[in-house]
Amino acid sequence: MNSPKRTLIKGALWAVGTRWSIKGIGFLNTVIMARLLLPADYGLVAMAMLIVGLIQALMDFGATAALLRKGEVSTSEINSAWTLRILQSLGVALLLLVASPLAAAYFVEPRVQPVLWVLAACVALGGAENIGLTLAQKAFQFSVEFRVNVLSKLLSVVATLVAGYFLRDYRALVIGIATGYLAGLALSYLLHPYRPRWETSKMGEIWGVTKWLMLAGVGNFLLRNSDEVAAGRIGSTGDFGLYHTGSDLGRLPVGQLGPSMMRAFLPVLSSIQADVPRTNNAVLKTLAAVNAITLPMGFGMAAIALPFTHFVLGDKWLDAAPFVALFALVGSAQFALNPLTALLFLRGHTRIMNTVSWIEFAVFVAASLILVPHFYLMGMGIARLLASLANSVVLSFSARRHCNIELDKLLLSIGRPLVGSVFMYFIVTHVLKMRQDDGIQLFISIMVGACFYSVWLLGSWIALGKPEGLESTVWDALGSNLLRLHNN
Repeated sequence: MNSPKRTLIKGALWAVGTRWSIKGIGFLNTVIMARLLLPADYGLVAMAMLIVGLIQALMDFGATAALLRKGEVSTSEINSAWTLRILQSLGVALLLLVASPLAAAYFVEPRVQPVLWVLAACVALGGAENIGLTLAQKAFQFSVEFRVNVLSKLLSVVATLVAGYFLRDYRALVIGIATGYLAGLALSYLLHPYRPRWETSKMGEIWGVTKWLMLAGVGNFLLRNSDEVAAGRIGSTGDFGLYHTGSDLGRLPVGQLGPSMMRAFLPVLSSIQADVPRTNNAVLKTLAAVNAITLPMGFGMAAIALPFTHFVLGDKWLDAAPFVALFALVGSAQFALNPLTALLFLRGHTRIMNTVSWIEFAVFVAASLILVPHFYLMGMGIARLLASLANSVVLSFSARRHCNIELDKLLLSIGRPLVGSVFMYFIVTHVLKMRQDDGIQLFISIMVGACFYSVWLLGSWIALGKPEGLESTVWDALGSNLLRLHNN
């Protein structure tokens, strides 16, 4: 029988493989489509997706989270969660139809309305996705999710590229999104045997558990995307396309790797939650491990933003580079203490999570009002960074008060990778001052940064007495494998 530690590592590897396979496919798609389409095409579709995300956040009843949170679930709970998700999706689709003319007026872009009509149909159908995928995640069967998500993404990208070749405008992106929704729905039933049925007996119980989580979700969405909602109104479609694409590209490393590493965390944590000291220790160790990887990736992306943007997207996207650099740091700040959020949720402190989200949102609004008049769209990005840092402070004290997490151990977990990442940033920016081809610049700077950070991480780990974290996990794994080879 696998230990929780081994299960967590195995699940994290599957989840990382899933997200990076999907993102790798999507990245290749972006490299090609960026040369066929204009920033305004991406901006238009991003405007529509913002409205979809907002309404989904308002209607998110947390059905999937409720199943993952419990140790054992009944068939009635599973089917009720699936039914609740269908009702939620139908509600979202109806609200999208109602909101479509208002969104077109808000963004001063009439083409947003028909795009929202298509997306409404996609959301309505996607709500019927097999709840068996959640059961597979709960049972640590992450290979199922890998196959469904990667295959549906492949089909989506193929549809986008074919449509892009012939249409050369935003419609290609819409066709690709619709294909992804439909492929995901079909594959969820083809690749998992569970067959859900309509049932409402446990819907009230699920709502009782997740109502505060829904409010936290609304707060999180407003915080994570309110800058884009405002940017779509303030700037032109082209300006918004640069802002949105720069934001996505900047958060690419941390935004994909970080959540992937955390995918298996909640199910594993729930299996040991009765042992509080062990649970807290697992949280701190996981926090140290993930930050040892995500922090240098975020700071590294910030350092190479300009040559990376030019190399990947081409000349007409160079104005997105400052947003790439800024949002690489935002992504690192947003994810740094994510394990604490999972711990608060596990302990049932969803109301505290809601409060933390709204405090962060308030800081963002206040900072935006001060910074945007002086720095235009960059001001909103800076406000996002300040708000994320405020979230980390409030979240740390909340975890200390409600979950007995020691602040000194928390600071030690993130201190070493943070200091190493900052030094790495300045070293890489110095290397980039050499005048070389973009591809050569990227390769040299990435290699230098990786070598320096690796030496820093190993040296500081030994100097501090080999504390728990990524290094100890890798060291243990290497020791076990060497012992196994020796015995064989």
